[in-house]
Amino acid sequence: MIKITVLGSCVSRISLLDGKQSEHGVLDERLDIDYFLDKQNIVCAMYPAPFPKEEVENLKDICIREKGAIRSLKQNLNKETLSLLLDSDAEYVVIDFMDMHMNQCRYHDTIFAPQANEFFRTNLDEKYGSEITKFRIYDQPWDEWIGYVDDFFKKMMEKYDSNHVILNCFRCNSYYMTKEGTVEYIPERFRGSSHPLPRFNEVGRKLEQYVIDKYNPWVIDLSKYFMGDFNIWDNLQGAHFEREFYRETFDQIRRIIFGQTAERNFSKTQFFNPDRRGYKEDLLLPFDIEKGLKNVDMFYKQNDLLWVNILDKLHMHAPDDKRVINIMNRERDKIVEYI
Repeated sequence: MIKITVLGSCVSRISLLDGKQSEHGVLDERLDIDYFLDKQNIVCAMYPAPFPKEEVENLKDICIREKGAIRSLKQNLNKETLSLLLDSDAEYVVIDFMDMHMNQCRYHDTIFAPQANEFFRTNLDEKYGSEITKFRIYDQPWDEWIGYVDDFFKKMMEKYDSNHVILNCFRCNSYYMTKEGTVEYIPERFRGSSHPLPRFNEVGRKLEQYVIDKYNPWVIDLSKYFMGDFNIWDNLQGAHFEREFYRETFDQIRRIIFGQTAERNFSKTQFFNPDRRGYKEDLLLPFDIEKGLKNVDMFYKQNDLLWVNILDKLHMHAPDDKRVINIMNRERDKIVEYI
């Protein structure tokens, strides 16, 4: 059995579950998760611990919602991210940078990750909260924090060479599919301090490219094609995607680990392929053809790759519609770039 450590978020963890949020581990008996290092910001990880370890170990959650989140919070506060990664006997690390979008905390001369705001429901916040300020790393000048990214990766790469690190690129989505089959903008109530924000996509892409150029990991770059989906997520925050994203990401992770591909930077989709694993399942979901036709035009003009996704759905649900055929013929050369 091959072990994997996930350093990131649900973007990668749910990919290893083929999109099934309620499951645990990896949905492949040949693979197992050693650690899931959840929302452990790699810049924060290189700063000193903010509080005495004894206080962190005695941390009390005022309203416990998820024990796993408290465990991750303690790891963040004790700055154990790098040591756990280096002590792991996993052969591969799957990493994403979703956490870089989120609010972090500044306390005196150090910073720490609050684990999606779990920190603010603890007795430590009651004690130290007046001395803590929130900020987003992506709002800070690049030169102020990129050195910590290098420090983290240099340490990590002492254990894992580039052939054993898989970067799962993250693009915060702005739209979602309704249960009625229309595409809508994600409501602002899902844009809180513990959520990623679309406005950070540009600097997020810059960071990913920096890491790719300097450390040469395997790259899976699929999230840019996908939106949220109210059919499978109640929480539409921009790190939750359609199930097809997770299926395709999982397939590529397995190809990499089991030596079935030599393609270092993978950004092709299974769109327009009726033989893909989830095709029949997705065909059962409702889709509004008329609004879909308008969406293709809108996203195309915005240079948003969701146009390929919407056209795939149109082709799936209305393959004989002359308007769909015309778009397919007109954009055939461009479509080939993405499949």
